[in-house]
Amino acid sequence: MMKTYISFATKLALLFVVMTAQPVMAAEMPAGNNQLQAIEVTTLPGGRLNVQLQMSQPLATAPASFTLSNPPRVVFDIPRTSNATGKNVVAVNQGALKTVQIVQANDRSRVVLNLSKPVQHQLQLQQSALVIALAQESGELAPATAAAKRFSEPVALAQHRVQNIDFVRGKNGEGRIVVDLSDSHVGVNVRNAGKTVVIDFTNTELPESLQRRLNVINFNTPVLYVDALRHNNQAQIVIEPQGDWEQSAYQADRKLVVDIRPLVKDPNKLIQGSKQGYAGEKLSLNFQRVDVRDVLKVIADFTGKNIVVSDSVSGSVTIGLKDVPWDQALDVIMQSKGLDMRVNGSVISIAPAEEFAAKEKAQLTADAERETLETLRTEVFSLRYQKAADFRSMLLGGGPGMAAGASTGSSTGSAAGRMNRILSQRGSVTFDVRTNTIFVQDTPKKLEEIQAIINKVDVPVKQVMIESRMVIASNTFSKALGARFGITQTGTPGSNTNMTVSGSLGNRFTEISTTGVATQGTHNGSIQTASNNGSTLTSSDGLPDLMSNLPVTNAYGGIALSLLKLSANLLLNLELSALEADARGKVISSPRVTTANQQKARIAQGVEIPYQTATSSGATAVSFKKAELSLEVTPQITPDQKIIMDLDVRKDSRGETLPGGVAINTQNVQTQVLVGNGETVVLGGIYEQVSRKATDKVPFFGDLPVVGYAFKRNTKQEDKTELLIFITPKVMDETLALN
Repeated sequence: MMKTYISFATKLALLFVVMTAQPVMAAEMPAGNNQLQAIEVTTLPGGRLNVQLQMSQPLATAPASFTLSNPPRVVFDIPRTSNATGKNVVAVNQGALKTVQIVQANDRSRVVLNLSKPVQHQLQLQQSALVIALAQESGELAPATAAAKRFSEPVALAQHRVQNIDFVRGKNGEGRIVVDLSDSHVGVNVRNAGKTVVIDFTNTELPESLQRRLNVINFNTPVLYVDALRHNNQAQIVIEPQGDWEQSAYQADRKLVVDIRPLVKDPNKLIQGSKQGYAGEKLSLNFQRVDVRDVLKVIADFTGKNIVVSDSVSGSVTIGLKDVPWDQALDVIMQSKGLDMRVNGSVISIAPAEEFAAKEKAQLTADAERETLETLRTEVFSLRYQKAADFRSMLLGGGPGMAAGASTGSSTGSAAGRMNRILSQRGSVTFDVRTNTIFVQDTPKKLEEIQAIINKVDVPVKQVMIESRMVIASNTFSKALGARFGITQTGTPGSNTNMTVSGSLGNRFTEISTTGVATQGTHNGSIQTASNNGSTLTSSDGLPDLMSNLPVTNAYGGIALSLLKLSANLLLNLELSALEADARGKVISSPRVTTANQQKARIAQGVEIPYQTATSSGATAVSFKKAELSLEVTPQITPDQKIIMDLDVRKDSRGETLPGGVAINTQNVQTQVLVGNGETVVLGGIYEQVSRKATDKVPFFGDLPVVGYAFKRNTKQEDKTELLIFITPKVMDETLALN
């Protein structure tokens, strides 16, 4: 027994030497001219503390400090200073301060204030002493001196200004506050004040246009509000997050960026946060065949954490680690000995992995047996937005149609839905349609789970308004030129020539006779015959003889010419007609509809066109076919306030009438798009261009130069039609309207 006792005492002495060897050696090194000689703690009213560090020489400036939240600590480094107190840990146990730890590293001394809860702190220089004032979170402490991060130091008498404040959502769900500054010399302090993050800008002007509250609830980040205001004649930004979060900030040139990240707590993780790897304070360990329980005790003393080691942990370990995080050192030791740990608050339990597995299995078995024997309770839940029948189906693990058509009902769930049911195997649920109330009978634990589910799903559904615009632009152009030409032989030759000229088809014309008297008549598209000494020159059928008959249909203008040569007994008939049309048009249709999130909506406007169909008996019946403008959409709001839409946009119109009925002209787009809130997207477009050129002519004569135009008809047509469909979704949020 004596030999064992001496060996154990030797091991403890070895551990103490290993822990203190590095600081002592560092203290013996010439770290600088200044020395930390003593530490005094004074208790003040209101739970405040003053920690006074007595130095051998006055400090030029207060050292930079930072805080840790888990575990709560205040850490600062004193440059070119050695530890002359002869102690590495000073026990205080007054107020929120538990211990003061001093670690010597190269030419500086790090002072760590181990706290029981987060407090505000302020560093002040008093002659040759450094005083750290500690106060509660709600205590009176100058806000500007409680900064956790300090960026650029302010330049004296400089005119600084905040140019812009913006908020964006990061790709990992963090809320990012971006502040544009007038220059890179603005003094910025970022600190945690209770449940908020405060950014102070020293001697910086904040324009009135930026003094406002930003409501950023709908960005789905930990940040609720961002308040920009003036405090003590300088700019200040107060960020109000929710839930568990952590913040980081950096300044690059004239831009300050503050990130508020969601913190997902892992109960078995020693250091909480989003940083990968190990984040504990660094330490050095050098052991040769030392009991593993003693090494765990060393780590517990270094970290100040409560470590409970199972009696089944045994064996020795040989380890050599230099400047590694303590949580990594603990992980290395546990892996080498097949150990595992569980974290419960500030207590770390360490035992073999098999022991934890056996305990957890026994606990699960006990919970299952307790559930089968526990007394059932009945709870009444009144739903506000969720339908009772649908929620009952959710609890039973069935589809929405399980409870359709019943005002009340009860069930323990079908065999197919038992794998997905939320209730326990003994639980049951009924509902009442009239009051939209469900009645659940189950264990108290299950009832608490159901209440938590109701708090999540029984919420108002966001509304989305979808506006579409269908623009149809058309441009049509047509041109035609035709002629009618003929030569007719007349009666007795004479020496006089009559000529008739008319301005246009269907208009009045003037005739000049041999007597020199002008007469007027009507020209209706046919060539009029001239008179000679009172006689009429016509063909056998009463109409002029035509060699070429290629006029323009519905011509807007024309010239008719008749020449009579009596000596040659010939009558020349010539008629030119022309048509040119240019039309431009634009049709805009704008259907819009409002619907709930993930609910299909349809809006339509049009006519139903009747047509006849044959029945099996041989009779005819009248059927109808729709020609309408319709918008059918199913929106889905994403967490980042974007909208996914399944769209079916259709524009039908009445077409030409056919022997079997009426044709329907259809324009339709079916697609799925992702659009930002309030943004406009072009779904698609249809561009149609029709070009036609046609020539009707008399063979040979129509190919003659110049004269050939009297023997042919030219037609040209250009039609252009373009269809564009625009969609603009907007989330209708009542919360924004109230703020």
